[in-house]
Amino acid sequence: MSTPIYPMAMIPKTNISFKLFFLSFPKEWKELMVKLQLSIDPKFNTMYNLKTNVLYGYLNGWLDDVVQISPIKQDSDDSKWFVSLNEPDVEKICEIIQIWIAGEYLQHYKKTDETEKISNELMDMIDPEYLRSGISVEETIMFDPKGHALTDYAFNAFSLYAANALNGKTITVCGQELTFSSCGSKMLMSQPISDGKSKPNYYSIGLQLSVQTTPPERACMLLIDCSVKRFISDVWKDKIYINEDIHAYISLGNNKYRTITLKQKYEKADSDNNSKYIHYWNFPEQSCYNLYNPRLLPNADDVLCHPEQYLKDNSKPQILLPYKFGMVFANESIGTGISVKDKQEIFSQLSVLLKDFADMAEPAQPINQSKAVHNTPSSKTSKAELQRIHRERLKQCTGMSELRIEIYGHSSDHELSEKIKGEFESYIGGEEYQSVFPVDIVEKELGSLSDIMEDDTYMSHIQRIEAVKKQVEKSDKIVGAIVILPDMRDEAGDPKYALRAGFAETNRITQFITPDGSKQDDTKDDLPEHRVKGAVMDMLRQFGYTEFCEKRGMKNNPAFDADTVGMYVLHQLKPLWTEKSRLAKDTARFLPVYVTYNVRSGKVSVDSDLLEKRHLSYPEALIAFSKLSRDKDFVQKCVDLSRSGFRTKLLGLHSLYNNENALVLSPANGITRQFWHGLTDKKISEYHFTSPYIPETIEIGTKNYSDMRSFCETGIRIIRIRENHSTHEVPDYYTEFNGNGNCISASGVYRYKNVFWGLESRPNNKEYTLSYNSSKINNPSRSFDECSLVEYYPIQLQANDDAEQWAAYSNYLREIMPEVNRSVRLPAPLHFASKIEEYLLLVKHR
Repeated sequence: MSTPIYPMAMIPKTNISFKLFFLSFPKEWKELMVKLQLSIDPKFNTMYNLKTNVLYGYLNGWLDDVVQISPIKQDSDDSKWFVSLNEPDVEKICEIIQIWIAGEYLQHYKKTDETEKISNELMDMIDPEYLRSGISVEETIMFDPKGHALTDYAFNAFSLYAANALNGKTITVCGQELTFSSCGSKMLMSQPISDGKSKPNYYSIGLQLSVQTTPPERACMLLIDCSVKRFISDVWKDKIYINEDIHAYISLGNNKYRTITLKQKYEKADSDNNSKYIHYWNFPEQSCYNLYNPRLLPNADDVLCHPEQYLKDNSKPQILLPYKFGMVFANESIGTGISVKDKQEIFSQLSVLLKDFADMAEPAQPINQSKAVHNTPSSKTSKAELQRIHRERLKQCTGMSELRIEIYGHSSDHELSEKIKGEFESYIGGEEYQSVFPVDIVEKELGSLSDIMEDDTYMSHIQRIEAVKKQVEKSDKIVGAIVILPDMRDEAGDPKYALRAGFAETNRITQFITPDGSKQDDTKDDLPEHRVKGAVMDMLRQFGYTEFCEKRGMKNNPAFDADTVGMYVLHQLKPLWTEKSRLAKDTARFLPVYVTYNVRSGKVSVDSDLLEKRHLSYPEALIAFSKLSRDKDFVQKCVDLSRSGFRTKLLGLHSLYNNENALVLSPANGITRQFWHGLTDKKISEYHFTSPYIPETIEIGTKNYSDMRSFCETGIRIIRIRENHSTHEVPDYYTEFNGNGNCISASGVYRYKNVFWGLESRPNNKEYTLSYNSSKINNPSRSFDECSLVEYYPIQLQANDDAEQWAAYSNYLREIMPEVNRSVRLPAPLHFASKIEEYLLLVKHR
């Protein structure tokens, strides 16, 4: 780990000015839009923003060079409503607004005669020339000499400017020319590339650009993320069920793709008792497409069943259907991921194309090797010794006197049951260690509980839950149940979540595994031995199990003696019992949960204001949350406990750890920043630091309710976490070439100015190893893996603390989960918290 890593990021030059076009929104149009909203929702509060998300999606999706569109409300200043890099196309803006009105209001299930009257009046009023009169132009410099954004427009405007500079450009990767076309706001992709087989599968290299900031100075950097877009190329089923909408790419020519949604609806049985799922294009989006091409789109079912006819450059029209895991109707031979070696080659060429207005970011350097601790046992430790260590650790983590595991299946699943037993024994030993900690593993008959349900309604789930309660005896102690269940994810009556809720009623936590030979996703973990090991490891995780090997460097790091508190927010939780409701009030927007973990003791405890008891063990909490999600007051309780954000919890921690060491970890994303405004780069840039990472006070309130508090001279440290995978606020990376022309593998913790970037220990799989010496172009069927960067920024440390030690410990907590061959994305307490949602009975889980 002696070599640096290189962020795929560019630093904007500060002496460049940009011309921006502004468009005002007519007051008369807004007044009618307010009336239109009230006609379908008389209780709508006109002090709030109008519900224009769908409209803004159409405008952003079908127009070029859109920098920003501001919300509209009754008293808003709309003089700079629409911001663009070029003169706005007012004709198309007007047409899109009319398409939106027709789809959003004239087709609304609550529309009235008044709705129709106002809609027609508004559409008659919409006039491109009148809108054109509201255009203004400004010349502006985006960044000050220190790299700070001088305007809110800078973030979108600069990344859009960079994306435009790459649009239509060609680079060469491993001998393959890639020509990039825009495919959305600040997004590009190459032409479809064939894998060269007789029945070819196609993929593209995708780029996503964004301007992000780093604390505490809030300096800007342009991030360039690379990805592989795989397309449905070969369909083997006649009757196709899709789990979610498909956002298809359709070519408009001139290096431009736009997305149009392929949807699905259920058509009830006809006179011959035939029922089916039919597929269709989103009608308003199809209307937007017709603004550019008057030709009717081909039948959606035809495109879905015969995608190969629409994939090629000369197809009329060219339509690309992105492939996702779970699309079992398609044969997909393209592997996931893009190699580090390809990223190095791609970025080196893109940086040249952008050099006139941005410079490459400096590399991140590894921290002191002695502070980077990994969770790897000594190579001298025998398998028998490891089994004893794992068995003793399991006893320590669970706090139980014995453990019972039940394997539910059918007689035909006996061989798989034996493999599961064998995997447990391989990890924690067998009879020879029963005196250390008794673990009883037995087979149970699942019977008709595995049958597909009549449908996916709440009542069908309740019936299956009751069936479980009748068949499975309730246990006094928590039991682990591994359920062998065929893969029915593309069926309307999948019983998985009903079984999980039913087993929870009998005091059991559950882990599911599909029988050998069952249909699977095309992931690298599909091999039977991987699935068995994954199921066993996840069962142990649900008991709160983590691995731990004492190392020399741990004794000098005070973080290893501290409690770690993960603060996490589950969001958009719509209980299954509200399935028929369209009302926003029937969805719990937020559910904050707090997981406290001590690495030496292995103890995990869960707290939430939703729970009746405090400090529940992890399996106790899973079962409790399962039951709570079926309570009729679940949503309202979530609303009530979310009002104060994280403030109350932070005040409690301030008191609890006034004299004892504790580390508070919180992800920083769009959800948690609503709960804790002090996590934002903007707020951090306003703190007054007496020393690095030691501010006088920090913000623990929300944006609307400020509360500045001092955490100095307490035992509390606070580290904010961002990760590349989900938020794209942290750069991707590549490494240096070695003497053989391959990239050097990397792991550990790296410092980039005042932030730390963590890479997990090198995963033990081919996908990771090959990523440093192979190319996607030569190996399209190969999946490539690499470690995503996780950013650690210490918002609060204490006097004499070593920031590198606390960052290294935070990264270490990703390596102790019992996962197969690799670390997890978030440190252990946050990973535990994120998995709680699996036990909630939600509409999204159907």
